Amino acid sequence: MIMRTVTTLGLLAALVSQAWGAEPIEIGHYRQLFLDDHVIESRSHIRKQLHQATPFGGNPIVEANKPWESGLAYHYGSVEWHPESKRYRLWYQSFWQVGEEDPIDTGLIATSRDGLKWEFPRLGLVPDQHGNKNNNMVMSLPTHSGFDEGLTPIRDPNPADPKKVWRSLIWSNGDGHRGTYTAWSPDGLRWSVSKKPVFRDCGDAGTIMYDYYRKRWIFLARPLDNQLSRAVRLSDDFETWGPMKVIFQADKEKREDFYNMSGFCYEGLYIGMVVLMWEEPGRYALEPHLAVSRDGENWQFVSQQIPFIAHGPRGSWEEFNTQIGAGGPMLIDGKLHFYYSGRNYPHTPYYNRGRPELVPEPLLKTRRCSVGVATLRRDGFVSLRDHFGGGEVTTKNLRISGKTLHVNVKNPFGSLRVEVLDATGKPLPGYGAEDCIPIRGDSTDLVVRWKQRSGIYLPGDQPVSLRFLLEKTDLYSFWID
Repeated sequence: MIMRTVTTLGLLAALVSQAWGAEPIEIGHYRQLFLDDHVIESRSHIRKQLHQATPFGGNPIVEANKPWESGLAYHYGSVEWHPESKRYRLWYQSFWQVGEEDPIDTGLIATSRDGLKWEFPRLGLVPDQHGNKNNNMVMSLPTHSGFDEGLTPIRDPNPADPKKVWRSLIWSNGDGHRGTYTAWSPDGLRWSVSKKPVFRDCGDAGTIMYDYYRKRWIFLARPLDNQLSRAVRLSDDFETWGPMKVIFQADKEKREDFYNMSGFCYEGLYIGMVVLMWEEPGRYALEPHLAVSRDGENWQFVSQQIPFIAHGPRGSWEEFNTQIGAGGPMLIDGKLHFYYSGRNYPHTPYYNRGRPELVPEPLLKTRRCSVGVATLRRDGFVSLRDHFGGGEVTTKNLRISGKTLHVNVKNPFGSLRVEVLDATGKPLPGYGAEDCIPIRGDSTDLVVRWKQRSGIYLPGDQPVSLRFLLEKTDLYSFWID
């Protein structure tokens, strides 16, 4: 028994030594979030708390109430800050219909000074069903052959061609032109579309993102031969695209459907919004769920059960859909703003699978789709929260390049203290828990100080780890500059 105890202790010591001897993680000046455990070595009496975005009380912010919109404003688009005009710009999609003919797909744009109140410029670019160009349309099927859906403009940060500053991939399934086309624009308003698809093995509901870390494009696609899954496809030049790699495969036994996905770069991470199409009693809806990646190619769910933006209650404008567009959130007045579609009617498969009683026929005749916005605390996707009595979390070995430790924290009735540990896991002199001035408040940026130390001062490039001691605290992120 004594020998077994000694052996066990020796093994634990070896494991601790191995962990502390691992290659330090270079964190740079990025904020370190907790969507995954990349920087976490251990935690005790700490749980991860997922946070949902809060819909704006003035939703919907874009309603399809113009003659050329047919009551439908889908956010199959993106949002950007446009420094040239000092306005936010939002691309969305609609249709017009004449009589019994098939609807004509259109891409449109709105502008805003604050991200909440939107205007619809009369551009004079694309004629509507009556030949009138006095509208806010930038694309339509008659004017841009091959357009069907998916105008998700993303600005190229280093455009080789001034005519191709904004890029997009669009999808068509009409007139024998099924496939994914490239589109480009010098200003986000005047668009050109390739005459032929760049590939034909992807379906609809795809979005693009620019990978700022690796200087490439990522297409978050739906494979035609596997339409319940999501895949990534990569390109360095937006002209030549590599093969698809499936990243999420739905379980048909559970009637899952990974309907759509968008993604964006955020503080060294790739964050994704995977839209799940639920077919459960009381939950016939499409909702986005958080996913995360460290390389843009290998992804994991943060939560597959709790939606990032939940669908609305019965009778609401977003009862059946909360689908996020491309391009990532806008940081406005210290909060992240996420723009999304909301529908008062269900997606077609719900009532095409032998269950017409799920949706009353009058609802289908009065269908409307609008655009709303939901907000989130900066870095507020996931927090580390202690259980009753407090808890602690220790990071892996970190190589730091700054001196000042910042935290994003909420604990108006608690406290947060931080220890700086050496390679053996012991607090450095002056950086123990008893030396730390307790942090209390509710702020996205508070500076950690010690009684005799205003920052982290280390000899050379000595790696350290941090131990956070939480009491009645939500810790959202930390960073060092």
